[in-house]
Amino acid sequence: MSPPAALPRSTPCRLRSLPRVVLAPSLAVCLFAACAGGAPEPDPGPRPDFQPTTTVEELMRAVIDPAADAVWDAVVITSTRDGIDREVPDSDEDWLALEHHAVRLLESGNLLQIEGRPIAAADSVSELPGIDLEPADIAVRVAGQYDAWLRSGRELHDAGVVVLEAARARSVDALLESGDRLDAACESCHSRFWYPPDAAEAEGSDPP
Repeated sequence: MSPPAALPRSTPCRLRSLPRVVLAPSLAVCLFAACAGGAPEPDPGPRPDFQPTTTVEELMRAVIDPAADAVWDAVVITSTRDGIDREVPDSDEDWLALEHHAVRLLESGNLLQIEGRPIAAADSVSELPGIDLEPADIAVRVAGQYDAWLRSGRELHDAGVVVLEAARARSVDALLESGDRLDAACESCHSRFWYPPDAAEAEGSDPP
């Protein structure tokens, strides 16, 4: 019998001292997959199951409109024969109330972006025909420009953040500026989705 062939020079000699391990086929596959792909990604769990119970119309009437009006009415400047009369928030309670209204506004911007929220109840009709579209027509516009609808929700959120910062700073000037931004966010959404084309043109906006 001839002696065994010598190991090639390229083969490290230390390998000769390693014990021989035979892996079951299934275990070998698992180890290869673990080495090749790294640690498995953790299970993120179920996605949030939002339940948009109220309509956009109800959200506007119950939360957004009252909060926005409170911000716009917080500073009243009136010119009289005796001079300028200014009504402004002048107590911690006044400013804290404005903070709460700002929170409602910015979170409403998030709520408007939840998919599946109806515009209005099935039997709802416009209270201002010719000025506001019928709810069914609004829903068609929203569905056809859904990206713009989501952007409107984000704009309301961002305007609410500015109001909150002004209220926390106890700054009347900042509050006035935040009110202008809030008005711009609301009017931009209304012009695109709520107003008929003629009304949108009268407001100085291009019809959708």
